[in-house]
Amino acid sequence: MARVTSILCAAATAAAVVASLAAGPAPNAVGVEIRAMERQWNEARAKADVAMLDRMLAPDWTVTHGDGTMNTKAEYLADLKSGARTFSGAVKEDDVVVRVYGDTAVASGTSDSAVTYNGKPSGGSLRFTRVYVKRDGRWVMIVSHATRRQP
Repeated sequence: MARVTSILCAAATAAAVVASLAAGPAPNAVGVEIRAMERQWNEARAKADVAMLDRMLAPDWTVTHGDGTMNTKAEYLADLKSGARTFSGAVKEDDVVVRVYGDTAVASGTSDSAVTYNGKPSGGSLRFTRVYVKRDGRWVMIVSHATRRQP
């Protein structure tokens, strides 16, 4: 009986390992990938690299800014391309946490940036949440939301 139990336990363990491998990359590997995308996102915005952002963002992507205004992907990229939205230096992120739910990943944390929009100060100290989904074998951002941090 002990031998049967041992064989059943070994089989269950093997099945669990196979199932986890079939599910895709481990959450830590996905977390590393999403954190790299967060760095690319911030660098591309700071440099107004519209081509990079276009690849990273889903066609139906939207952003809610810290002041409550919203943009579609087309609006946001047009603002960067025209210079209506400009970043003065790098975007700093802290306390970033990535949670993975199958083909969906949620990144959240804090950020600080100096941005002007149509000549007026924007950006600043924010708390953000961004959602990524895996489409056609690659991760794309589908939504970004920011809230101003209180002093």
